[in-house]
Amino acid sequence: MRRARPAPGVLAAALLLVVAGALQAQQPAPPDTALQRPADLTVSLVPLEEAPGPLPPGSRFTFTRDSLLWTSAYTLAELLAEVPGVYVARAGFTGQPAPVFAGGRGPAALEVFYDGHPVIPLGPDSLAPDPGRISLFGLRRVDVERLPGRLRVNLVSERNEDVGARTQLRIVSGDFKTGGYAGLFQLRAPNGLGLDLVADFFDTQGARPTQRNAQWFDVGAKASWVPSPQVAAVVQVRRRSYARDSTAAGVTGVGVAAREDARTDVQIRLLAATQPHRRGLSVDVGLETAAWAADSGTADTTLGTRTVHRGFLGVRAAGRAASVDLMTRVADHYTPVEARLRAGWVVLAGLLLSGDGGWARHDGSRTSVDAGAALALYRGPFSVVGEARWADAVASPMLAADTAQQTLDLAARAGVAWPRVSLHAGLERRDDFAPPPLTAFPGLGALPPSPAATFAVGDVSLGLGALTLSGWVAEPITGSAPSFEPPTRVRAALTFRSKYWRTFRSGAFDLKLQLAVESWGDGVAGTDLTGAPIPLPGATIADASLQIQLAAFNAFYTLRNAFNAREGYVPGLDYPRTIQTFGVKWTFHN
Repeated sequence: MRRARPAPGVLAAALLLVVAGALQAQQPAPPDTALQRPADLTVSLVPLEEAPGPLPPGSRFTFTRDSLLWTSAYTLAELLAEVPGVYVARAGFTGQPAPVFAGGRGPAALEVFYDGHPVIPLGPDSLAPDPGRISLFGLRRVDVERLPGRLRVNLVSERNEDVGARTQLRIVSGDFKTGGYAGLFQLRAPNGLGLDLVADFFDTQGARPTQRNAQWFDVGAKASWVPSPQVAAVVQVRRRSYARDSTAAGVTGVGVAAREDARTDVQIRLLAATQPHRRGLSVDVGLETAAWAADSGTADTTLGTRTVHRGFLGVRAAGRAASVDLMTRVADHYTPVEARLRAGWVVLAGLLLSGDGGWARHDGSRTSVDAGAALALYRGPFSVVGEARWADAVASPMLAADTAQQTLDLAARAGVAWPRVSLHAGLERRDDFAPPPLTAFPGLGALPPSPAATFAVGDVSLGLGALTLSGWVAEPITGSAPSFEPPTRVRAALTFRSKYWRTFRSGAFDLKLQLAVESWGDGVAGTDLTGAPIPLPGATIADASLQIQLAAFNAFYTLRNAFNAREGYVPGLDYPRTIQTFGVKWTFHN
């Protein structure tokens, strides 16, 4: 393997130092203001980890702490169904595999970051992260960037901004003997010491006889010390145990494999900045370890134990309207060296430039290079955005036989956004791409190459009093739809929220009613073991939810597949009908 050349990183670091002073004189950021410091924060450097910005209007979907409290989703996969153009291949009820498909890239489109650092895929069905296995409990915010051919998700862990203690509890019950118990305890002292403890247990027997038991048990601890607004140290440990029974193959020959394994992630990091809230010039340095192992007595033991050790160094220069972020990582295998540079700049009022690029060296002397850029013109609520992304990259470095593929994806959209009304519509030109295997479903032969195609994608949100109508649509204009991205995909949700109704002005009471409908036309779902295409029948599936808040107490009820649709998200795997879950959430300070 050839030695990596340091020149790109050195040049990027020099660029950071040159522009650091100039960034402070820029003008305010455009409509996507995630770069700005949220008003409720009192702790400066315990990482909130906003994705670097500013970004073009309409390119980032943010689920805040309040959004996560009121969502009916239990996992990241269920949440991503709300993002335009995303298809979630749910193998069944919560706890079953649920890979996401977007941009013609299959599951390879998904990138998951936890507190700003990428989650390394490990395990038998983790050539790409399985969002159906990522619980939302214990997260403070979820940022989703929808880029050409890529879906970048940043998970932000919970933390207590105020001095004192904060506790959150959740209890879930429902059909199939479903039970869930989760707790979060947070403590912050006046001297800057903080502690966050989280535990999440979920168990269901599934829709027997076609689906079986699935169970997860996640625990985590994070200790932090912020002696001043410019310095912080963080140590966190997360362990995720998962077990599920196999699901018999359906009429298409597709089933779900059994699993019983655990993953442990440890991270130690130090942060320092010239200004509070990681403004000015800041440095992020640390070590992390990710380890996966199968429990004894299961078939997964043939895979052995997988462990990756990694060190990282990040440098950021951030001002009011611009940021430059360089992150370099070294690891013991899979991807020994990588570097990524991201930047965003409001050139002048109404004109924004942003982009990112990366270089990586993988095992077997393989190399990945990618770069993307966006130009946005905006004035008031109106915006026009153009994006391009080129890549010559390896989709799954864990597969020794996987080689780099060249792709060029283009996108353009126009939008308007007022406080309670927004509309975006655009075109995406996707290059052809050969997705990696989808190992979550035995019996699925392969995902055939996605042909080059042009898609129309749009989203809308319209608020009128206490009612909000929101949704999105994706439709191929030229070319054919790839596997698990059927044509004429539509999602619409009608939501009633009493806090927007003048009759209820007290903050002690809130009511949310929602009906969400997802529909698609006939498509394909890869090929079977003989190479024959597997039809994906069109379907319409609806979910209903009710949630009531009394002060810090929330009671919720969810009805999935409320219209008793016979077809599911994965051909041959039944999607249960009229699935009921209910429970309570309670947040209090003590």
